[in-house]
Amino acid sequence: MENIPTHANEQGMRKRISDIRAHNSGGARRKPSRVKIVAISVSVIVAIAVIVLAVLYVMQTATAATIDTSKYQAVFFTNGQVYFGKLQGVNGNYMKLTDIFYLQASSTSANPQQTTTQAATDVQLIKLGSEVHGPEDAMIINKDQILFFENLKKDGKVSTSIDQYQAKK
Repeated sequence: MENIPTHANEQGMRKRISDIRAHNSGGARRKPSRVKIVAISVSVIVAIAVIVLAVLYVMQTATAATIDTSKYQAVFFTNGQVYFGKLQGVNGNYMKLTDIFYLQASSTSANPQQTTTQAATDVQLIKLGSEVHGPEDAMIINKDQILFFENLKKDGKVSTSIDQYQAKK
């Protein structure tokens, strides 16, 4: 028993433990640090925001591109009103309408007892600006209030009436 080296066994065990630690620290995956997780999360959020903004810009540009600036447009609002004029995009949320006209119906009847549906209806194209509140000839419109718009034909009744009004000016 005297010749059994106890030191040798302890050294062998220490070497094995050291080898295991070296293997685990170098070869095994480490958990990502919180800084890396936050950096990756922020990068993903920024990338998503850029994509969303690009899609919104393309959609806005696509809507504005459908406006034929050489023609008048009929703009139909969510409240049932319709205005005619020159429409253009301002930004993603607003449109601008200038050179504005609207239709006004006036009933004409020789018999005061005749109902409105029985009377002949005369429709007039009215230039915006002569109303009591004296508006300027431009509207800035929230896109959410527009149902749709149409480019008007140059030879249509509204377009020709507007051109006749402009010629009298």
